[in-house]
Amino acid sequence: MTRPLSLLIALTVALTLAGCAANPVSGKQDFVMMSEAQEIALGRSADAEVRKQYSVYQNPELQSYVNGVGQALASRSHRSNLNYHFTVVDSAEINAFALPGGYVYITRGIMAYLNSEAEMAAVIGHEIGHVTARHGVRQQSAAQATSLGITLASIFVPELNSRAGQDLSNLLGGALLSGYGRDHELESDRLGAQYLARTEYDPQAMIRVVGVLKNQELFDAEIAKQEGREPRRYHGTFATHPDN
Repeated sequence: MTRPLSLLIALTVALTLAGCAANPVSGKQDFVMMSEAQEIALGRSADAEVRKQYSVYQNPELQSYVNGVGQALASRSHRSNLNYHFTVVDSAEINAFALPGGYVYITRGIMAYLNSEAEMAAVIGHEIGHVTARHGVRQQSAAQATSLGITLASIFVPELNSRAGQDLSNLLGGALLSGYGRDHELESDRLGAQYLARTEYDPQAMIRVVGVLKNQELFDAEIAKQEGREPRRYHGTFATHPDN
């Protein structure tokens, strides 16, 4: 084994060991490259960007109501120590999403399709699941590790600085990140259902909301085909669900 290759392997092993931390949900070791404090800071920074892109829905009563449901769920989650923020954004998009550190957003658009508080809690619980399992942090860490790995390798293999090397970097990074999708969404479904049960909501609401939003997605796909546009897809819950 050549000395440069030995050094590269040693650096890779050191990076992997330094980035291992216990997952708050499973207790197993995950590869993450930021502390909880850094995660919270990242979420705070990203929240400022979200608020530039989306307006907060101007309905204090609704904001308070959604926050109350969210806080009840979060208090019974695997990371109840975090300071959670739940915000309704003024968008017709059918969407809900979460940032690292406890920032959760739900659009007024998706709320129009929810038939009960339990279904709204299911959507929020799903997003809390992303936070508690540190899905965003794990994806960010995977991207950073891929970039750093290619950078280190290019020191010893100059060809990796070429266009082909960049294409390899993009391919490896894309494959690594895309592998999280289905597993993360299904884990968030499971966690969301747990948090529903712990908060005395019917956990079957998770299944009902999947059906409601899946039907809406199919309807929009048909309309989009007629209008010659791309269909709008909600990232969560049913987005990567296997069909039943």
